[in-house]
Amino acid sequence: MQVQQILNENDENAKGYFFIDGKQYYVSFPVINHDHDERGYSFESSANLITNYGVRNNKKVNCIVLHWDVCGSVRDCFRLLCQRGLSAHIMIDGDGTVYQILDLAKSAFHAKDWNQTSIGIMLQNPVDPPNNDRNRDIVESREPGSNILYSHLDFTDEQKETVVKVCDDLCKIFTSIPRILPPLGEDNLITTATLPIEQRIGILAHYNAQRDRYGPGDSLWVEFYKANYIIRD
Repeated sequence: MQVQQILNENDENAKGYFFIDGKQYYVSFPVINHDHDERGYSFESSANLITNYGVRNNKKVNCIVLHWDVCGSVRDCFRLLCQRGLSAHIMIDGDGTVYQILDLAKSAFHAKDWNQTSIGIMLQNPVDPPNNDRNRDIVESREPGSNILYSHLDFTDEQKETVVKVCDDLCKIFTSIPRILPPLGEDNLITTATLPIEQRIGILAHYNAQRDRYGPGDSLWVEFYKANYIIRD
C-alpha cells in the first residue's frame, strides 16, 4: 500500500491516529481506537470475528465508500455488523466522534465485490424520519436507478464536518486515493448509478459501488464540493 505520515506525534495538529498494518498514522481529529479500553470497538479483539474481514492481497487502496448505518447508535451498528458477518473500517457517530474498528490494512466486508481496494466508513443515522434521534433535519434524496425523491433523516452538522476531515486525511495518507467525486448524471447532479469498475475511485456512495443500495443519500455531496473536491468528468 502507498501510505505516508502526514503529521508526527508531537505536531500540535495531531489529535489522533489510525492504525495501518499495526502502525500509528497521525490525523487532525480525535479517534477512538480499539486500544481505548472503555469506548473502543474492534473486529480484531475476538477470534470469533475473524471471518468478518479479510486481507487485501496487496491491492492498491484507491477509494472510500460512504454508508449510512440505519442504526440508533454506533454500538448498535457494530453489533449489527458482527451479527451479519460484515465489517467496516471507521464509524462516525451522530456527535461527530470517530471510531476506528478495523486496521486499514485489512479488507473490510462492506461493499461486496469492492472491498479489496476500498475503505469503508459508516455514518450513524437511523434514516427513517419517525426514528429521529438528534432533532435531525428531514431531507430528500434520489432513489438510485429511478431518481424518484424519497424523504429521510439527514446527517448532523458535526458528521458532515467530520466526514470531510476524515476523507481529507485519508486521501493524504493513502496517496493512491484521489480527491474526486463521482460524475454528474443526466439530471446534472452527482450520479446515483453504480459506476463502471474503472470509475470506482475517490469518494463514493455505497450505491456507486454496489447495486440496490440507497445510502448515504445525496446530502453529503455538497459538503465535499464546498471542500473543493473535484467532480469527475
